[in-house]
Amino acid sequence: MCLWWLCSCCCPGKGKSKSYGSHVNDEALVNMDPQEQQDYDDLRYLSRKRDIKVTIRKGTTAGVAAGLSVMTGVIVAGPIGAVVGGAIGTAMAANIAKNVVSLNDLLEETPPGKRREVLQLFQESFKEEFVDTIQNNPELKLLMGGASIFGVMRYMVDKELIQNDQLERLDGILRKVV
Repeated sequence: MCLWWLCSCCCPGKGKSKSYGSHVNDEALVNMDPQEQQDYDDLRYLSRKRDIKVTIRKGTTAGVAAGLSVMTGVIVAGPIGAVVGGAIGTAMAANIAKNVVSLNDLLEETPPGKRREVLQLFQESFKEEFVDTIQNNPELKLLMGGASIFGVMRYMVDKELIQNDQLERLDGILRKVV
């Protein structure tokens, strides 16, 4: 029974919530504030601008398939079977890993309830990787004072303030976090 006498969210017979003591409705979790929405749009822009492609959970499956193929070849025919199994396993892994999708498409299809989690993951990675670059550039430091890391990264990419090695790190983050 809820101790909040005016609460209608979790009291038996009054509310629609499934758990007692929950005073947060599901709509509040789905709706993003304007800054979060802008950050998500900036993230989508970065993925579109850099044309990032990702493979979702297929690498592990492909590796397991290749390993099992080699193991089967060794059991059946010894060293020669390992070679044949490796060739078959590599072909299978390549076939499995062909399911590559654009990060932009993936972000677009992300359910609204999960977008905050996605933003937090990318935010932590961007800050960790690019904090030195931002702190060493007065223009970026000033921009960071009024914008989020996503806005700063978008600015850096648009104005070509980011170097080749940093672009590779950015691309790596965009690929790995997913």
